[in-house]
Amino acid sequence: MMDLAVLQTMIRESLLLTDAERAYWLAGLARMTPPQMDRLKSILDRARAIPWNAALKQTVEKIAGAAVQAATTAK
Repeated sequence: MMDLAVLQTMIRESLLLTDAERAYWLAGLARMTPPQMDRLKSILDRARAIPWNAALKQTVEKIAGAAVQAATTAK
């Protein structure tokens, strides 16, 4: 059986989902059957493996790090 916590983390960390979509999927997990959960995990796994998705994540992390550094330096 699918580990619910793993699937929740995958939903929260997906770069392809909007906040509204994350809320929808998180709210619906309790009503999903095991095959539905397996299918959702498969979709999220494939989305995570998209090459530009990894590059986007690195870019966002660099921007966030620079913003934190700038805010810290400005104080």
